[in-house]
Amino acid sequence: MAVTEKTPESVELWDGDHIRSWQDYHLSGAADLISAVNLAHALLALADSGLLAKLSAEQPQPAAELLASFHEETGAGFLRYLTVCGILEEHDGTYRLSRRGVMLTGDIALARLGFYLQAYGPVTARAAQLLDGSATYGIDVVRDHKALGRRSGMISTASYIRLVREAMRRQQATRLIDLGCGGGSLLVQLCLEDPSLSGYGIDISPEAISDAQRLAAREGVADRARFVVADAFDPATWPEDCAEAEVICGVGVLHEKFRDGDESVVALLDQFAAMLAGGRTLLIGEPELRYDNRENDSDFFLVHVLTRQGIPRGRAGWLEVFEQSALRCTRVYGNAVAGPRTCFYELVPQAD
Repeated sequence: MAVTEKTPESVELWDGDHIRSWQDYHLSGAADLISAVNLAHALLALADSGLLAKLSAEQPQPAAELLASFHEETGAGFLRYLTVCGILEEHDGTYRLSRRGVMLTGDIALARLGFYLQAYGPVTARAAQLLDGSATYGIDVVRDHKALGRRSGMISTASYIRLVREAMRRQQATRLIDLGCGGGSLLVQLCLEDPSLSGYGIDISPEAISDAQRLAAREGVADRARFVVADAFDPATWPEDCAEAEVICGVGVLHEKFRDGDESVVALLDQFAAMLAGGRTLLIGEPELRYDNRENDSDFFLVHVLTRQGIPRGRAGWLEVFEQSALRCTRVYGNAVAGPRTCFYELVPQAD
């Protein structure tokens, strides 16, 4: 007896309220936000898992080679997801980075993603508790200091090394103190570029200093780029021969003292002023907050609100603080056109 195949009946309800609610969802951009968050995490996983190192924009790689040390099924799904998102290109079982993939996995792009998702992800994930006071930053919630040092170091080296080098050239300086050095990449790179340069990196995190020492040893500059655990805000904890440095540099560290009030920053600047005899210079690099939604300005503001570190300020605000101290600003350095909105203030004692 022949079996008659029947197509199942399709019943679709035309519900105006239901349609409007989902139209509102899509028009709000919420779907795009979800996709952006997941893709950002996937890009960091691509890099941190080692998969990115195996991929090439020029030579497609077979899936079997890419996934040799990974869970096969999960890895295959991950590659398909990245292909759907336009990060990878697939042909006949091989993969390579798309042009978009190359740009999104560049050093600066990954550093910025890691800064917000890894270093400050633990903070933003607890925003509700930080707002209502059921959690306290520094006790119940902390940023990931290792990720912060790693990601900030990459951004500093890529974006600020030219500014620091130019300031040192104008001062004819060859010895530098890097306050809050993190993983040490800025000082190490400066030493690699200039064989006459030497200096100390100072950070309160033992883990960051260990990473910096390993980096200096790996790059062959450990005899000139030295790293010690000390408090950037307490010169009494620094090694004695730091007094030989012509330039004391701090990138993105001083604004954290604003949590204790402007007077606390002024007091620290006065401490530094007392150390700057003989033509020594203090070089302070700080974000220039402008309260707009460009260059991740609003994101940077948010993480400082949640951590109560002390809100960074614009150039005029910094100059007002300097005027209250025993220091005066002689020059402001910045990157033209592109890069993070950061100013480097060259400071000397008022009497000079």
